Amino acid sequence: MAFMLITATVVGVLAGLLAHAAGKNIPEAILSGGGAFAGTAGLLVAMAHYAGR
Repeated sequence: MAFMLITATVVGVLAGLLAHAAGKNIPEAILSGGGAFAGTAGLLVAMAHYAGR
């Protein structure tokens, strides 16, 4: 579980940084990073669930 959350955090932070570098303002970049975090965490939890862990 810790691996999944660390991975999702890294993806979310990188998505936020890329959004800011692309010209979005800070609140939009934070929302983009949060969406990436939620999507990644949900996907990894679902994969772990179906893998039986």
